[in-house]
Amino acid sequence: MNQTFDLPISNIKLSEPLTFSHVFQPIFSLHDETIYGFESLIRGKKIQNPQFLFALAEKQKKLFDLDMSSILQSIFSFNKCISSKDKDVYLTVNIFPSTVLEPSFLCFIEDMMKKVDITPNKIIFEINEAETVHNFKRLQEMVRYLKEFGFMIALDDLGKGQSSLRVALELEPDIVKLDQYFSIDLERSIKKQRFLEWITSYFKEAGTLVTLEGIETESQLFTAKHAGVPYGQGYHLGRPVPLII
Repeated sequence: MNQTFDLPISNIKLSEPLTFSHVFQPIFSLHDETIYGFESLIRGKKIQNPQFLFALAEKQKKLFDLDMSSILQSIFSFNKCISSKDKDVYLTVNIFPSTVLEPSFLCFIEDMMKKVDITPNKIIFEINEAETVHNFKRLQEMVRYLKEFGFMIALDDLGKGQSSLRVALELEPDIVKLDQYFSIDLERSIKKQRFLEWITSYFKEAGTLVTLEGIETESQLFTAKHAGVPYGQGYHLGRPVPLII
């Protein structure tokens, strides 16, 4: 399913409104290598790079519109394509902190949930840490509300941003996703292996799940499993693809 989004972009010539769709990358339980869920990833017809796409939207003051449209399309597409027997799998959707803080956000979400056959506890909002948060206390309040509503919260790219660990401790997400940096040369890096063992153990005691991103080889997968990492994502496990009805 394609979504048409009218995004006027300076310096880029578009003969038609910007069109985008989504692909879905599987997230695996490393314990038994079964699919735990899928992460929805936006793809533009004219602009393939999601970071560039959202940067342009922000420049045109359309970030909330694009982010919200992406979230809604992700959930509606997932609801349409996943059969009833697969309803136990989770959907991860990326979201900017500024979107969560928008006054109209909750109204959009509450209205959307009335139109889909997915319970909130099967939807994971993955907070994008690429954006600076100016009102962290308010973000904490919104995260608590979403969790009370039933949604799960994930923190993206732990280990990539300078304040990631602090944010993880204070937001108390259900899931932390470790940046793909930790997968690179993992099988040869004792430091990374020890770090994965430590951080997995730490968050396990706090009741928080850990997902390692960027697993691209069998040796990385083996080492991550040996370090006790419960969930993984990467090209070795599965590439992003469109969902088929």
